[in-house]
Amino acid sequence: MNWLRMSFVLFGGFLATCGHAQSPPLDSSPGYFAGDWIGTGARDNFCFMRLAADGTGTVLAMGGSGDWLGARIRWRNQRQSIVVMSVQPMPNDPQKRLAPLTQLTLSLGFGSTIHLTLDKNSPACELQRRAGVQRNVDAAELLLSTPPSDARGHGGK
Repeated sequence: MNWLRMSFVLFGGFLATCGHAQSPPLDSSPGYFAGDWIGTGARDNFCFMRLAADGTGTVLAMGGSGDWLGARIRWRNQRQSIVVMSVQPMPNDPQKRLAPLTQLTLSLGFGSTIHLTLDKNSPACELQRRAGVQRNVDAAELLLSTPPSDARGHGGK
C-alpha cells in the first residue's frame, strides 16, 4: 500500500510542476498594440498608424506622389491579433493633399510587424513600432559616426 501512496504523491508533484512549462496566455489587452507604428512599402509608399489603448486609431498612407490617404479606425486586440472593426474615412482636404481612406486591412507579419493593405491593387506597407525603428536608426547612426578602426591594430602593417 505504501508504494501506491508514494506513486500518487509523485504523480501529483509532477502535475503541479507541468503548468510552469506552458506558454503564457495570449494577451488580449488593448495596450498590446497601442502606440505609433511606421513603415514603408513598394512604390515609395509610407504609412503611419497611431493606435490608442481605448481601441481608436488613425491611419495615414502616402504614395510616391506625396498625397496622403487618411482614416480613423476602431480596432481591438483579439488574442494578439489586430482586428479592424470600423473605418471612418477622413474628410478630403486639398490644401493638405489629404484624401479619404475608405478601406484597409491590418494583419500580423513576422515578429512585431503589421501589414497594412489599402486595397487589393495596392502594395502593403510593413509597419513596426516607432520606438523600435528609432532604436535601429540610432544604432546605424552611431555605427556610421564611429571612426574606422586603425588597420595596424588588427594585424595590418
